[in-house]
Amino acid sequence: MQAPSRNKHKGLIVAGMHSSGGKTAVTSLLLAALRKRNLALQPFKVGPDYIDPGYHFHFSAKHSVNLDPWIMGREHVIQAAQQFTGNAIGLAEGVMGLFDGSDPTNDTGSTMEVARWLQWPILLVVPCQNAGRSITAAIQGFVAEAGSAKHFVGIILNQVNSISHADYLRKACASLEIPILGALPKISELRWPERHLGLQPGVEQRLPEAGHLAELAEKYFDLDLLFDNFSMPSTSSMKGRNTNRPISKFNKRIAVAQDEAFHFYYAANLRWLREQGVEIVTFSPLNDTRIPDNVDGLILGGGFPEVFAETMSENKTMLESFKKAVESGMPCYAECGGLMVLAASLKLQSGHCLSMAEVVPGMVEMRKQLQHFGYCKINLPEFGEVRGHEFHYSHW
Repeated sequence: MQAPSRNKHKGLIVAGMHSSGGKTAVTSLLLAALRKRNLALQPFKVGPDYIDPGYHFHFSAKHSVNLDPWIMGREHVIQAAQQFTGNAIGLAEGVMGLFDGSDPTNDTGSTMEVARWLQWPILLVVPCQNAGRSITAAIQGFVAEAGSAKHFVGIILNQVNSISHADYLRKACASLEIPILGALPKISELRWPERHLGLQPGVEQRLPEAGHLAELAEKYFDLDLLFDNFSMPSTSSMKGRNTNRPISKFNKRIAVAQDEAFHFYYAANLRWLREQGVEIVTFSPLNDTRIPDNVDGLILGGGFPEVFAETMSENKTMLESFKKAVESGMPCYAECGGLMVLAASLKLQSGHCLSMAEVVPGMVEMRKQLQHFGYCKINLPEFGEVRGHEFHYSHW
């Protein structure tokens, strides 16, 4: 086993062998530990996911920035990473397995591609439940596919069954070129429920306190050895530093839906709006009676309105305010769940049909089978190619 590199890096990527392998749990533990150590940090999420950044915010008190190689491209991914790690260490959670991306034949759109672009080392999370010495072959396969062990800073053995199991695995991995930096047992507080789009959003559940996760990280990870590889500024070094960009005064107020049912937003996009001088006014479609007064536009983001469909359907004054605003000519951007509530009705998997805002004709039906998953693009005469992603069980 070789010692970790002495080069000081600006960031770290937490990657997995596959989905549901423990990336979010390990990332959350590390974010909590960095926060408790009073170290300046910036969380990132590789790919287009909205849910994992919610966990990042809970445990770090910092909004996560998405780095999607296919949608953003190399230049913008590097630019975003550099912008937010000038005085902080970047901690990026990967997407799916390390090499999974938009092309089944190469690294395009994958966590590995982002790691190469940023030249950030990888902390590989290896699921070990019911596993033995065979994990060494799997790890060696990942190293071979990456091209070199130098891409990896260490390994976290996840879901070990016992102390003796962890010791066995450490001995089995002793000949690897990558050090074992932790062995995480099965911990109930880290077994977060999943839904059809991945983890259940953090806003819908009671997550453990960041301080508790920091204690777990100190107990089960070799944090000193891991963090020794990185340039670690303290939060005190950020005091008095103005990180805001020049603001263009548009003098506009935009209402943005924000509650348990509507919370799929990219923090960078909302930050950009504020940088342009836009005042963002958040409101709750579930709990408020209507959209805020004196706004110039309306944004209805995604989420899980089907989970709160009864409450949404019963809030007639809010649905009527959507319809009135759009029909009066107010600009409205709605996507995913936000678009669903603008339909005439929403049919749940149970077969129950509920009335919605009736802004857009048609019924949205929630189906049991996945309808669309993956990247998409469209060519617009005014803007050229626009890229996005789809992941939904709804059908219009």
